[in-house]
Amino acid sequence: MKYHVKRSSEIKASLNTVRPLIANFDEWQRWSPWTIAEPECPTEVAGTPGRPGHKLSWDGEIIGSGTNILREATDTELVYDLEFLKPFKSKAVTAFKLEESAGITTVTWTMDSSLPFFLFFMVNSIKNWIGMDYDRGLRMLKEIAEKGEVKATTENKGVVEAPSFIYVGIRRTVAFADIGEAMMQDCNKLMDELKSRGVNAQHWVTLYERFDMKSMQVTFVAAASAEALPDKDLGSAFVQGEVKGGKALQIKHSGAYDFLGNAWSMGMMYLRAKKMKQRDVPFEYYHNNPNETAPERLETSVYFPLK
Repeated sequence: MKYHVKRSSEIKASLNTVRPLIANFDEWQRWSPWTIAEPECPTEVAGTPGRPGHKLSWDGEIIGSGTNILREATDTELVYDLEFLKPFKSKAVTAFKLEESAGITTVTWTMDSSLPFFLFFMVNSIKNWIGMDYDRGLRMLKEIAEKGEVKATTENKGVVEAPSFIYVGIRRTVAFADIGEAMMQDCNKLMDELKSRGVNAQHWVTLYERFDMKSMQVTFVAAASAEALPDKDLGSAFVQGEVKGGKALQIKHSGAYDFLGNAWSMGMMYLRAKKMKQRDVPFEYYHNNPNETAPERLETSVYFPLK
């Protein structure tokens, strides 16, 4: 069963600035949405950048292995033959189309591939997963082209003892694209409620209770620690619960929340590769306050509780 993925981004930079970042595989390490999950993955680059035959090979423990070969190249289009060897075999044709107008370059990234017919029920989920990866990659490409670098890093801290705490929060289900705005609204509402009760939260977290990749919706709880909160009913707008400490995979992200998806990708790919099983919902733990901290200095940990 064939499927098609398409994502675009407007970059405030000339085509001559953007194209070399895509045409040269040596540059891909800076913005690839996959190598970010395994920075030490062995790679090999061959051929002349920007010319047919230019090739990238990788053989990773977490992101698998495969090859990507530039098949066709013009000033405004680059077409690649992509082949995955591990963890499963598949082939795809990917392409980048570039259009420049008034100093803005629009980059459109596509993939055409297929799945065996008996896996038809997975098509929408796979398209959405790849689409999210493309969005992350284009976001980093834009940052590099416009500002010279991505001021964010992601580090796998391994299995640690996660904190335990009682929380109070607001639960809601929204589209993936609306998470940022919804979370800000809920955090502000919660902050006002706690202040009215004279409670200072020790820390802030977001618990992710359900991801639906078919509908692209997520159910989350924007929450704050509530150890000092009186044992009172806060009303139906709020939920209370407890996160129990214990073993968890910790992914530490430093930098703007715009690139926090890299931490999630690193964690989920690591869990799959290592066949780790989760015992509870994952959560983001915010080490500093975004209202008082520059975006590039924000510190966030994503915890995946383990059995």
